[in-house]
Formats: sequence, structure tokens, C-alpha cells
Amino acid sequence: MDTATHPLAERITATMKVPVSVAVVLGSGIKALEDLVNGGSCHYAELPGFPTATVAGHAGVLSWGQLGEGGPGVMVARGRFHLYEGHGLGEALMLVNLFKDLGVPNVVLTNAAGGLRADWQPGDLMLIDDHLAFQGSQGGLPVPLPGGLDAEWGPYHAREAYDGEWRERLAAHCLKAGVPLRRGVYVGLMGPSYETMGENRYLITAGADAVGMSTVPEAARAASGGMKVLGVSCVTNISITPSGAAETSHQEVVDVAKAASANMEAVLRGAIATAP
Repeated sequence: MDTATHPLAERITATMKVPVSVAVVLGSGIKALEDLVNGGSCHYAELPGFPTATVAGHAGVLSWGQLGEGGPGVMVARGRFHLYEGHGLGEALMLVNLFKDLGVPNVVLTNAAGGLRADWQPGDLMLIDDHLAFQGSQGGLPVPLPGGLDAEWGPYHAREAYDGEWRERLAAHCLKAGVPLRRGVYVGLMGPSYETMGENRYLITAGADAVGMSTVPEAARAASGGMKVLGVSCVTNISITPSGAAETSHQEVVDVAKAASANMEAVLRGAIATAP
């Protein structure tokens, strides 16, 4: 697609004189990058074919602007569409497809996740080194996708969905800046129910460090389209304890994600600063 023909392209270039270099998707309750300049915003409902964001903690707003005067161009999707809401894969991938259509080269995917490590704490941030696709045929992105993978997207792959060099640069940046950042494997489940104790034990045995209900199809789709991808999970609850599966709620997830937003802000600014 010619990016200049996209309905949003003119609105973006009218307010921002530099191209968007990084797009960020914010997960449940995460508030960050709210001080962009020379930009604008629109509700998802204004975008052709987009549904309304319905999950608490997802504003359903797309913002764009520069990270300070003279800074890089950034686009922020404040909320996403989940398979567990009843959306198909097409809706779950709408944001990534939009970034591709607009010619955005780099994508940061964030999410709220349950921690599977007993020594971690709610509010910890985890750089995603790899993922497990446990969302069934839709989340696993079988070939061919509905409608097929065309020449524009290229062959499907997800052997290394998260860009290795970008990950290492961000990790070094956070270490130097004193920003705490854990690393691990994220597993995407269909949801919307939280995991049983048996499921948690199975996921730990499978190699997962954090569990959520998003991100995996977006990362695979973006990587297939040639975009560089980074993933960051906000651990909003510890899913397993010595006494069994921990109780949680979506409100708790949102509340902890909001409380951790200052650290997430620092990590995201680091991700933008170290982007390819």
C-alpha cells in the first residue's frame, strides 16, 4: 500500500514534520507517553473498519507526535483488541496492519501479565525474549492466514519475533539508567479466564515466565511484515504461590499496571531511544 494514500497519513504529516519511527501498543491499565508534541489523536471508532475498544483500561485512542521538540516521531495505540472479546484474528491484528500501512518500521508491544516466578513482584517489568503461542489456531497464526499472506507481508515466521539486537540495546540502556527490567518468555493464552494451579505448573514446565492474553499474534504478524518488534510485560500479579493459584481480578491488573507506569515510561523512552 502507498502510505501516502492512507486516510491517516495526511493528518499525521500535517501536524508532525518527521516520520513515525516507532509505534507502541499499550496494554491494560498502562499509561505512558502522554506528553507527545506536534501531534494529534483519534478514537479507534474514527478509523475505517475498527471496532470500539471495550476492555477496562483500554482507552481506544490512537495518538501520534514527537517525543519532545526535535525528537523522533512516535505513534501510541492506547488499547488493543483481544481474541477473548470475541474478535477474529483480523480485528486482533488491525493495529499492526495499520502500522504497516503507514510505513512504521518499529513496534513495541506492551501487556499486563501474570508472573509465573515466585521471586518476582507485582509491578515488575519483563523484556520479552521469546513467546509461546498457546492461543489456538488463531493466536498461533497458521499458514495460510485468512485471506492469505501476500507478497506485501512476506512469508510467515516467528522463530525470533522479537529483535535480538534491539533487546540487547534496551537491556544495556536500562541497566545504565538504573531502570529495573527482568527478562523472560511470555505465553499467550486465549482467556478470558485466569489460569488454574495445574495450568500454571504446566506453563512453568513449558518454560514460561509470564502469562497473558495478547501480544503473540501481533508480534508474529509484525515480524512477518519486516518490522522490528520489541515486547515488554508489566507483571501485575503473581499467578502462583506456595498455597496454590493466586486470586486476581481485572481491576487489580489495571491498578497495578497504572502504579507501574512510571517505570514503564522509562523503559518505553529507552526503547524509542535505542530503536533501529
